[in-house]
Amino acid sequence: MKITYAAMVTLAGGMVLLWLAACDRADSDAGDPLDGTSWLLTAYGRSNPIPGTTITATFEGGQMRGSAGCNSYGGSYQVRRDKIKLDKMAVTLMACPEPEGILEQEQTFLSLVGDAQTFRLTDRQLQIFTSDGEALTFIPQE
Repeated sequence: MKITYAAMVTLAGGMVLLWLAACDRADSDAGDPLDGTSWLLTAYGRSNPIPGTTITATFEGGQMRGSAGCNSYGGSYQVRRDKIKLDKMAVTLMACPEPEGILEQEQTFLSLVGDAQTFRLTDRQLQIFTSDGEALTFIPQE
């Protein structure tokens, strides 16, 4: 069987593409470490949640949803290594007059979530970082 130079180049190029695809797939097939987890916010930026408010985040099946303190929010998310991308976020529009400052807190939280860029996950903590380094810090929700 005689193999031509063009066939060898084509075969080699195909092997390189398969190898690159396998490497990329290995990164994405490593799994989603956030899938199936639920979290309670303990700090956003340099602030703590207003006492009596609960801000949560649940990750499941490529969807992030939770309570922003007054309103519910949700949207899709993707992770790749330490990067996180949130997309198509929606928020309910309830008015919550109490406790004082809850709507401002909610807007700040949603703004930070909307700017999520990277995350760090440990056994007892999830931190999501914005483009300017602000952190949302969560603990597991029980």
